[in-house]
Amino acid sequence: MRNLLPILAFIALAVLACWWCVSLMLGPKTEVNNTNERPQTLDFNHGTKTILKAYDHFAFDTGQVAPKLNANNAFFLDKITAYLQENPNLLLNITGGYGIDEEGEDRGFFENLGLARANAVRDLLIQRKLDPDRITLSFNTGAGAIRQQPITFNAYTPAQSVDFVPLAYTFEDMTFSDESFVPKGSEFRPILPLVEYADSVRQFLALHKDKKISIIGHTDNQGDAKTNLTLGTQRAQNVLRYFRELGIPPRQMAAFSEGGKYPVSNNNTEVGQRRNRRINFIIE
Repeated sequence: MRNLLPILAFIALAVLACWWCVSLMLGPKTEVNNTNERPQTLDFNHGTKTILKAYDHFAFDTGQVAPKLNANNAFFLDKITAYLQENPNLLLNITGGYGIDEEGEDRGFFENLGLARANAVRDLLIQRKLDPDRITLSFNTGAGAIRQQPITFNAYTPAQSVDFVPLAYTFEDMTFSDESFVPKGSEFRPILPLVEYADSVRQFLALHKDKKISIIGHTDNQGDAKTNLTLGTQRAQNVLRYFRELGIPPRQMAAFSEGGKYPVSNNNTEVGQRRNRRINFIIE
């Protein structure tokens, strides 16, 4: 029995050593980024015509703006760029989506995470030498389906531009929805992205005395034109007062209203009306 114990101990040590060697060779388990987990239903359309079909959808980490690109996404962007360069009469609208659980996440100067994501994809196309003036942005929000398909692309002609939000999400041409105002009123309650934008404008205008910011109020078409023009004026003037309280000189600001004259979306839907109710800032 005494002779048997050393043999059993040797066997146990040998088994343990083998297990340790195999563990080193295999290493810890790592999570593989399987692109097949993304829905492969991303299309690029021009009206009823499908230009590109069945590509991987873009992916974003929760609350993040930058997309997690794979090779299929990059190829999709290359193909879009090539198509638009071959068809210089077309414009591109990028719609960015975000989940209802991502409300309140950091989105920089943009009024919501969807627009920030759309702009991040827009930057990728600009890097591919696509003219930024040909790209407009819009947004969508909802539950799980949007999280799985967060970015959509549609080509359109200038004559169809009423159906899309115009390109007004850069520093010198910035637009915010009416979230900063009481419903159907003119009292100004700035949301955080607008507060951050206003502070940047203050710093910029302090360094560029020759520049001026125009604050333009827009409304939907509900009610009569005169009332809408007045509402747009009141909102723009209240924003101007806020900017003045930040220290921006009055001579570098102007406020006026376009009322419902220039819709950027269909006024027959609630979503479209919301997009039309906006404040536009133009620095020149």
